Amino acid sequence: MNEQKKTTKSDKLLNLIMCVVVAVILVIGVYATYGKLSTNIKDKAVKEGRAPATVDYLARQADLDIPDYLAQYGLELNDTIKPDTAESDMMDNMTLENYLKYNGGEQTADEVLEGTKLTDKATKDTLWKDFLPMAPAASIVGDEATFNQLKEQYGFDNDDITWGELEELMKSKQEEQQGDAAQATEAPQE
Repeated sequence: MNEQKKTTKSDKLLNLIMCVVVAVILVIGVYATYGKLSTNIKDKAVKEGRAPATVDYLARQADLDIPDYLAQYGLELNDTIKPDTAESDMMDNMTLENYLKYNGGEQTADEVLEGTKLTDKATKDTLWKDFLPMAPAASIVGDEATFNQLKEQYGFDNDDITWGELEELMKSKQEEQQGDAAQATEAPQE
């Protein structure tokens, strides 16, 4: 008595329509949640230190839109500063005055310029990325013992070395060490 009903064309059409409706709902659901899921994944990576903070992330953390967030530091969206620009690149493009404001420094730009003896070479409107290489390395390092360790480690005795010169020295020493290590691994063993 179990008779199977034969499928008709209308049954097949109804099944096809239901499949299409389910697929459309699924696509709409993925589209609607993808941006939020993607943002949450990126935010988690930043919080865990696996990705750098970006302008977009920082603006959302401050509960501001990106143009307003950037404007408070004298920046705007352009070819250099984009929503996915890393925080370090954003800071490099701040003026000395805005960089100090961003970092919550208690010194004014004029005090920093005076303390680093750069009043004749820079102003409060000098970009951080231009100011930093000119600054005395001792003032950037801050701690005298750490500065003395760097002097010993990298073999310089100039107390007036700039941060830019010290960076170049460290870079060349690192390249030299990597070259020595590469030669040691390539040398035939007897």
